[in-house]
Amino acid sequence: MRGAMLGVAAALAPAAAAAHPHVWVTSRSDIVFDRAGMISAVRHSWTFDDGFSAYASQGLDEDGDGILTREELQPLAQVNVESLHEFEFFTYLGLTDVDEVYGAFAEPVDYWLDYDGRQLTLHFTLPLKEPFDPRRGSAAIEVYDPTFFVDFGLADVDPVMLVDAPDGCYPEVQPAEGFDPKTAEMLARIPADVRDLPPELLDLTSGNANTIRIICR
Repeated sequence: MRGAMLGVAAALAPAAAAAHPHVWVTSRSDIVFDRAGMISAVRHSWTFDDGFSAYASQGLDEDGDGILTREELQPLAQVNVESLHEFEFFTYLGLTDVDEVYGAFAEPVDYWLDYDGRQLTLHFTLPLKEPFDPRRGSAAIEVYDPTFFVDFGLADVDPVMLVDAPDGCYPEVQPAEGFDPKTAEMLARIPADVRDLPPELLDLTSGNANTIRIICR
């Protein structure tokens, strides 16, 4: 798998980036349950770093009023979410006690971008093609880029919320551990135009995931 959401009018691979990672994202996630107590969707809010946000938002203020509206940002939001499918939405759902990745997400819905004058935030919902029963075992959702082109970090406040969860369900959040200095130095040497890591580095980065465990008693 390659990194970042490539093909977004070149906006998601800033030319100024010189090493892995190229884009930093602060992630918040809502885990949405249906009436049967099944996980039915994951709702993300991803806030991009200042440098990427400034680069990606260039030329989007169509009326020149200095304010980027949701309408002006919507074409970029659409291309963003359409390109995410190639990268499995950087979101993986499975069980922690078995070597299994569960099902697939449907196409994103309810997506938009907002801009606070400094940072872009992409909001979108990933419906599950089939609802997932967290009572089957300890369910886990991982949010990360295995190639580390994008560095996903969890928000300091309320990184995960359960929406309409049954009584007895709660999240346990384990942030990605990061890398030792040697690995970080090797990643820093990767040129900006390289999307795929060599196998020896991919073995190290592919396990560096933010993990959200959903426990239902």
